[in-house]
Amino acid sequence: MYILGIHTGHDAGACLFADDMLLAFCKEERLNRVKNDGGFFDLQSVDEVLQIAGIQRSQVDAVAFTRMKFPVSCFRIGAVPFQDLRRKLLGQRRDRSLASLMIRRGSLDASVFLDLPKLCRYMGLRPDVSLHFCNHHRAHVLSSLRYCDWTDDVLLVSCDGGGDAAHYSACLYADRQLHEIWGGEETLLGHPQNGGASIGLAYAFATAACGFRPNRHEGKLTGLAAFGQPRVAAQIVALFPVDENGHIHNELADSKALQRTLAEFFQGLSREDIAASIQIATEQVVVGWLQALLKKHPARYVAMSGGVFSNVRLNQLVAALPGIDEVFVFPAMGDEGLPVGACVDYWIASQGMARLTRDRLPHLYFGRPYTGEDLLSAGERLHFRVERSAAYVERTAQLLAGKHIGAIFYGAMEMGPRALGARSILASPARREVNDSVNKRLQRTEFMPFAPYVLDVDAEQLYEVDERNRYACRFMTITTRVKADWLTRIPAVVHVDGTARPQIVERASNPLYYDILDAFKRLTGLPTLVNTSFNVHEEPIINTPEEALQALADDRVDFLVCDGGMVFPAGAQAGAPAGVQDGD
Repeated sequence: MYILGIHTGHDAGACLFADDMLLAFCKEERLNRVKNDGGFFDLQSVDEVLQIAGIQRSQVDAVAFTRMKFPVSCFRIGAVPFQDLRRKLLGQRRDRSLASLMIRRGSLDASVFLDLPKLCRYMGLRPDVSLHFCNHHRAHVLSSLRYCDWTDDVLLVSCDGGGDAAHYSACLYADRQLHEIWGGEETLLGHPQNGGASIGLAYAFATAACGFRPNRHEGKLTGLAAFGQPRVAAQIVALFPVDENGHIHNELADSKALQRTLAEFFQGLSREDIAASIQIATEQVVVGWLQALLKKHPARYVAMSGGVFSNVRLNQLVAALPGIDEVFVFPAMGDEGLPVGACVDYWIASQGMARLTRDRLPHLYFGRPYTGEDLLSAGERLHFRVERSAAYVERTAQLLAGKHIGAIFYGAMEMGPRALGARSILASPARREVNDSVNKRLQRTEFMPFAPYVLDVDAEQLYEVDERNRYACRFMTITTRVKADWLTRIPAVVHVDGTARPQIVERASNPLYYDILDAFKRLTGLPTLVNTSFNVHEEPIINTPEEALQALADDRVDFLVCDGGMVFPAGAQAGAPAGVQDGD
């Protein structure tokens, strides 16, 4: 059974499952090159995931949607407001949110609003295709449930800026069943959660107050926080009381009232102090929420999803909670991961929870699988200097040790917001100045150090990794303390608070990535390398060989390495970046 998953909100994208096994994933921004793009129905990523799997739309058996925007032309007469009805009758193109209509009418039946046969025709699907519409937070929760293999005592939580009239949800997996605690369909049926009590929206408002773009630059505040003082953290925390049932309510009227209140708190503060205040407050509110949930619903494992859990410092604190044996953060924790959870929801609805496979993610390489030859051939066609040599791994290690900046282009792009060795920029961690030099070349202004990657056999030597956080560290979703012996030896990957955000790599998932670090380790004695995403500021991570080569031409990096060889700028000496001689 082929199940197509689609989300068309911000961070839109699609995925494809064969039964309950993920085959392909693509975020819309990777194709149209518009960061965080979404809000429209006709996605290029739908055909991309089908092409990756080698099937046609006619072979799709089911489509799992979020309650997102659909074409007005596919809504029933009388289901949409007058202005949309006029557009429908005139054949004008516009998309309309299904969730907003469900909230207005208090109905969860999509067929009340949508002409489902017409929607199938619009999409080029068979008329017998099953159409499934998944709750926003349930999709978040199920994405993390699918990829943790704990059999009992599992608390699953999601937290974000909002979806389907909720900002928080919590479930307990026990006795092979998923038990809803808070944040289910009742939010659409007349009991919406108050936006004024959303810590996710509070973080977004703080992001804007610091002069950054909400829903995109929250990570900047996470790094900036270490440079400020949490001067109004206590006042922010007081806005989000957690009751004994693990619910968060307050007396603010709505999200606008929250924004006004925070603006008063932030008056006269530096952006560093704003960042520190909202970071500490978010940590205390979310940890307090989890503690209340765990007191009432004891569990040894915690699975997290939703945009708030992109906060790697927060996730470190969750892993440190007493009595917790292990944590997992679904790597595509934001809305881009919703298509995955929607497909899982359809599988459970049609086959039952007992038939859901629950295992661990071996990797995140679910994009179009380019080969090294694709890059090398494109490099030759575009007149770059291409070097096909059996020694490309060792040569890469030598260049990195010699203070050069390279990028790896390997196989399929990663699912989620992190570059994890398929589209990563690599550098030596030995000099703190590399942060400034690389950021300048990428036109970035960042406050976090670059993240490191480390071989599985070395992780515990450098970082405070144990059974609680090791799985999460495979996908760079959590920070850890750096061991004291390494703080001064790898300064490029150590934040001012003594933490790092490591990625643990196993050779089976990416041999090239692994072997480059292994060679660098033998050459320098340093068992870790810088990994930062292969993209210029405000652009999505690169996807295609041509995009990688354009970055090389624009002097973003000194060289590219792929499976089978290396690429250097046109005019570079054989085996060296432009202007660099062997031995320099």
